[in-house]
Amino acid sequence: MLRKTYYQFYANVNYRTCPRCLALHGRIEAHEDAFPPCPDGCQYTIVPFSRKELSHHKEQRRAMRIAAQNEMKRRELFNRGIALLGEDNEQAISLLSSSTRYDLYIPEVERLVKAKGDVLRRDKALRERLLKVFVQAYSDKFGWRRYERLPEPMRIAREREGIRRLREILA
Repeated sequence: MLRKTYYQFYANVNYRTCPRCLALHGRIEAHEDAFPPCPDGCQYTIVPFSRKELSHHKEQRRAMRIAAQNEMKRRELFNRGIALLGEDNEQAISLLSSSTRYDLYIPEVERLVKAKGDVLRRDKALRERLLKVFVQAYSDKFGWRRYERLPEPMRIAREREGIRRLREILA
């Protein structure tokens, strides 16, 4: 007997998603209970679908796996960049800039400033360079396809507010 229903795990992929949920993102199972609840409270959904839709969901799974892997790469680059700030600023800026190709989250910039505030307070030029990298990346991200769904006034307002916040954080 062929199964009639399958289930796919959809995580809300962002800086807060735990590694376990990122690993499950896109996974397809025959039973809904194959996905244990997340102890970290991540946002996710388990979507049921029919056997007829299996090929579509398998194709979707490939893109979802890439998104999860890219988030893990972003975190690695960002964390390595933070670790190098104050020791090798050129390499740190390079890593932080590379991380922004995947995404940039303002709470992560706040975490950077909290971790390296003393270094940033002593080096105004470094702060200004980081601000330039982050403002450019934040502005660029609102041209990405996923933001095209937002009404233009909302997209512009979010971009402006984010840039204002970045300037405030790195002042």
